[in-house]
Amino acid sequence: MDNQFIILDCIQGNQQISQRQLAEKTGLSLGSINLLLKKMLREGLIKVENIPANRVMYMLTPQGMAEKANKTYRYIKHYYNYINQTKERVKEILSETAKEYSQLCVILKNDEISQLMRIAIEELDLTAEKISINCAIENIGNKIVIVTESTEHEFYSGVGLKVVNLLELI
Repeated sequence: MDNQFIILDCIQGNQQISQRQLAEKTGLSLGSINLLLKKMLREGLIKVENIPANRVMYMLTPQGMAEKANKTYRYIKHYYNYINQTKERVKEILSETAKEYSQLCVILKNDEISQLMRIAIEELDLTAEKISINCAIENIGNKIVIVTESTEHEFYSGVGLKVVNLLELI
C-alpha cells in the first residue's frame, strides 16, 4: 500500500501521533517518516502546529483529504480489477478442468479465494451433476478434487485421488 496514504490515514485518526508511532505503524524508518512528512508538508497535504511539551500536531489539509480520497479510489480500482482478473482465470481453469473430467469436487473453505471460487462457479452455471462442493471423501470416487491449499493437495493425493491445486494454476 502507498506509504503516503498510510501516513495520511494515521494522521487523520490521531493528529498527535508521533513520528516514532508512524514509523511503527508503517514499518518505515524514522528517517523515512521524517522525509515523507516534509514532502507532504511541501505539497500542502498536511500542516503542522506546535503544541506544548516540544510536540507537534499534524493535520490534513483539504488538499490532503482530497489526495487521500484519490489514493483510496485508485487502490480500490486497482485491486478490484485484479480480483476480477483472478476470478476470470478461476473460471478458465474450472472450465478447462470440467471439459477434461466428467465430475469435479471443489473443496471450499470460509475464506476469500473460496468466495471467489463460489462466484466463478455460479457464473459458469455448472450443473450439480458436473460439480459438487465439499464432497465427503467416501463420495468422491472418480471425481477430480479441486483445492486451494497445498496441505489439502497432499491429503487428497495421499489417499490416491486426482487433485488440482487451483492456486498453483492461477
